Amino acid sequence: LARSSGLLDALFVHDGQLTKRPVRALALSALAPRPGERLWDIGAGSGSISVEWALCGGTAIAVEARGERAANIRSNAASFGLTHRITVIEGEAPGILLELAAPDAVFIGGGLDADMFDAIWSRIAQGTRLVAHAVTLETEALLSGLQQRHGGELMRFEIALAEPLGRYRAWKAARPIVQWSVIR
Repeated sequence: LARSSGLLDALFVHDGQLTKRPVRALALSALAPRPGERLWDIGAGSGSISVEWALCGGTAIAVEARGERAANIRSNAASFGLTHRITVIEGEAPGILLELAAPDAVFIGGGLDADMFDAIWSRIAQGTRLVAHAVTLETEALLSGLQQRHGGELMRFEIALAEPLGRYRAWKAARPIVQWSVIR
């Protein structure tokens, strides 16, 4: 496997809830994993962020509310030989967070709301890195307000892939992603 982030999407078992390769690489760049550090992957989906974090030598706690997605995370952890580095918690954030060991970094791939942010922010220590993604306009607005209040970097990605269009090729755009990264 490559040592850089951005493993092929096809390597992961998923139901469509997957942080796609280019976006995952940008998220991991902002998360800045280091050996021995712990990640909270909130709304982990397929666990692709947790897997790539763990491949860098850290441990991850993947929080996922849906049982079938939690099973996909377990499957992905096993296929990469990372079951000793990835703990899967079936539960809803923010309620489940009180039970978790403190993180060095937090990734929120979607579903962030003000209550969840407040619960996470109050729980994490100074120096903890937090990266949140938004796809919806409502979550984009939330991240914009949080960035104004807490600082950090707000970035928007728009990625398009060349795909066939008849005898030619054309750009097919993915939904834009807004990423907020901040250090507590």
